[in-house]
This record gives sequence, C-alpha cells and structure tokens, in this order.
Amino acid sequence: MKESKSLCALLAGLLLLGACSPARPQPPAATPQPIIDVAATATPPPAPSATPAPSPTPTPAAPLVALDPGHGGEDLGARHFKRDGNMDIYESEINLQLALRIGDKLEDKGLRVVYTRDGDYYPNRNKVDLNGDGEFGDRDDLIYRNRLVNQAGADLLLSLHENGWEHPDEELVRATGGTTTYYCSSRPFADRSLAFATLVQAQVLATLQRFGLTPIDRGILVAHDNEIDPTSSGTHLVMFGPVDDVIKEASQMPGCLSEPMFMTCDAEAELMQRDDFMDALADGYVNAIVAYFQEQGR
Repeated sequence: MKESKSLCALLAGLLLLGACSPARPQPPAATPQPIIDVAATATPPPAPSATPAPSPTPTPAAPLVALDPGHGGEDLGARHFKRDGNMDIYESEINLQLALRIGDKLEDKGLRVVYTRDGDYYPNRNKVDLNGDGEFGDRDDLIYRNRLVNQAGADLLLSLHENGWEHPDEELVRATGGTTTYYCSSRPFADRSLAFATLVQAQVLATLQRFGLTPIDRGILVAHDNEIDPTSSGTHLVMFGPVDDVIKEASQMPGCLSEPMFMTCDAEAELMQRDDFMDALADGYVNAIVAYFQEQGR
C-alpha cells in the first residue's frame, strides 16, 4: 500500500513538471514572396525588321484640254441667211455645240476638259476692262479667256470659230468656203502649236470629204493679223499671241484656232445643221487632240 502511494506521487510530480515546462517556440511565419509575372518581365525577342515598301509611283494626271467656243452672248459672230433674208444659224451657237460634243468625247477617253464658256454668254460677264484702255470690248473678253485657261493649267488650247465673208456678189459669197487653221509662231512652244494645227487641219479636211464636200484647203496660217489682213498694224491674235501692248495676259500653252467652214457658204452651212456631220467633225477634233498627246508622249 505504501509503494502504491509512492508511485502515484511520482506520476503526479511528472505530470506537474510537464504542465509547467515552457512551450517550444514555433518557427517564424515565412515572409510572403512577391509573385513574379514571367511573361510580363521577360525581355521580348526583337521584332523582325520590316522591309520598307517601295513608294508608289504617282499616276500622272490626264491631259487637260481647254476648249474655247468663239463669241457668245450678244456677240453672234458670223451668220448665215436664207434666200428670203431670214437668219437660220449663227456662229456662236455652232461653236458652242461643237465644243460641247468634243468635250464629251474627250472625257469619254479619260482626258480632262475646261471650257471658256459652256453656254450662250460672254465669259467676261462683268465686262471688266482688262487691257487698260478705259472701256470694255472684245479684247477684254479674249484676255479673260486667256486668264481662265491659264488658271486651269490647261495643256492644250483649241479655239473654235467659223469663217465668214462679205462681198457685193451674193452668189459668190454663197459659193465660197474653205478650211483654215491658225497658230502663233512667236511663242516658245510654236513647234508644238504647229504640230497640233497640222493634225487639226488634216482631220477637218478628211471629215468634209467623207460627207461628199470637196474640201478647200486654205492652209495653216500664222495667227498674226498682218498675215490675215495686210492693212492691219500687225498685232497678234489675242488668244494666241505673246504679251504686248494689247495682250496683257497671254495663253501659256500650245494651241490653235480652227475655222473649219464658212458660215456664209450655203453648202457648208447646210452641213453645220446636220447632227451626223457635227458628231463626225467632233470626232475629227478628238482624233487630232489624242494624236497630239501621243506624239508628245502623254
């Protein structure tokens, strides 16, 4: 019994020592490490160097053709009268109809067109004195036309007119016709103007012949008044001559003035009133214009 009590006391002492012993310290919590985004911090591989694309060659603009239907508005130009004395056609309207046909056909071929007038009016509508003589006249309107085609930057100028004649012998007037083309030989581009005038003259003569008219070739003439009228002082035609005391602003491109027929000639005036002929004549001018640019490498 004594031994049993001693054993119990020993066990109790051991339990008491265990409860009173200091607790074993826990290791400190690990310091959290930052999460590293490998994809974000990795140095990207160098991008392949792109081979620069060649700069596109700019497409040259299509040639710009200036069409000048002569006269207009109150200026009718030459006129044709029937036997009873009544006027049936006049130049300014024929010039306009022809210019509009030519312009439409040129645009169909991809060329650009600018008109000095596209209706029955004087281009210099405000009647501004441009040659400084203190009054408004035909020369001021012609200088204004030069200004229009220059500002547009035209590459070629075609001025359309019809011829006319007055004479005491009416029958002679009614029978007289012919084709003339004018250019100016006093400009830096005279050779190109002559080349264009030559093409125009040939096309007009060929068209007249196709319609059964025996063409009268009056030639390619220098657009200089004293060549047309020996009594003149010798000033140049305003649409084509260089700057002088009269021409304050000159056209700055090759060109020619075409008079395909005589308004006063019965046979030629009759052709002018035929739609099929006017369309064929417009084709002839277009052929001349296209051939000119081909010769110039355009």
